[in-house]
Amino acid sequence: MDYFDWYAAYLHRACPVVDAHLDLVTEVYRRRLAGEKGILKKYYKDEFQKSGVNLVLASLFLGEDELRDSREGCAFPKGAVLKKSMEMLAAFYEDMEEAKGRIQLVTDRESLRRITAKRSLSRHHKVGVLLYLEGLDMLEGEPGLLRCFYAMGVRGAALTWNRREPVNVFAQGCFVGGELSAECGSACRKFSTEESKGGKKKEAADVICHAEAAGMQALTDKGVQALYLMEKLGIFIDSSHLSRQAAWLLPSFTKKPYAATHSNAAALCDHPRNLTDGEIGEIAKRGGVIGVNACRDFVGRQEGCGVDALCGQIIYLMKTAGEDKVGLGLDLGEESILAGYGELQKVTADLLRRGCPADSVKKVLGGNWIRFLTEILK
Repeated sequence: MDYFDWYAAYLHRACPVVDAHLDLVTEVYRRRLAGEKGILKKYYKDEFQKSGVNLVLASLFLGEDELRDSREGCAFPKGAVLKKSMEMLAAFYEDMEEAKGRIQLVTDRESLRRITAKRSLSRHHKVGVLLYLEGLDMLEGEPGLLRCFYAMGVRGAALTWNRREPVNVFAQGCFVGGELSAECGSACRKFSTEESKGGKKKEAADVICHAEAAGMQALTDKGVQALYLMEKLGIFIDSSHLSRQAAWLLPSFTKKPYAATHSNAAALCDHPRNLTDGEIGEIAKRGGVIGVNACRDFVGRQEGCGVDALCGQIIYLMKTAGEDKVGLGLDLGEESILAGYGELQKVTADLLRRGCPADSVKKVLGGNWIRFLTEILK
């Protein structure tokens, strides 16, 4: 262990560490469905504490398994996807109870402050979880149901995931192909052209025209309604899985900062899930944060891509967006460069070794997400 390794370990004890993306709700639900109990306590409590992680943004993601369970033939009976989401949240809350208070829900500024306040070097700190929806399939086309999910503790949401499912009528995902289905409703063009005498409003209308000409629909009227309601309630907006067209519309239909919780720079890895420099600039201008993703496909395509390439993404984003606009959104899993949170200190040490100032590294580790969430939460 050299000086940089030692100092990295110290920073993970002395300052807040935030990961803005982990499919935790979905994992807990699937494991409990298979008969396991105490997933958070068994798999995550010690790992969070040993690595110094204070706060995790835990996504509720409806995967193919969950959607298959909700189908009858080729159709989704009304209420089936919503019911599945309720079951997933209920399973997560039950598992939190089994963690005996070591994992706590973050729903407002005060609970955020308590969880992320400067702490001692003890390994026995409490860990906060902030719930968010990775796609709005569970709303079944009803933006008003966001109020119900807010009441259940959800404080963040993305309009869509990559896919285009019949139950998602809000926006175009980045992997969508071909024509959108009839269920996707009419475009929100009327919202952008009523006052489009120049500037961003005019640009937004042009993007929609381009999307329509391509037989696609970037953002629907229900998508705009959902954005408005999220900002009103205090639910942060995540742009990570939006198509390019939809992402360019966000500045025109939002007023508050928004984030890309787990996306990297397309300039270093040309992948549809990554952000162009223009998208990075828009998030930065609005005061949002970009969470660097450790998934191998989004970090780099070269052979042997590892921690060095992940740090390269962080440094590039810091130079492009500014050091106040970059955080972690690791999306840990089988395809991750990091085997788990225990390897996160390697990233911190490498950033320090490359000459990143300690104050800048602290912002990336958690300071920037805390600032962003403090502004959004009530």
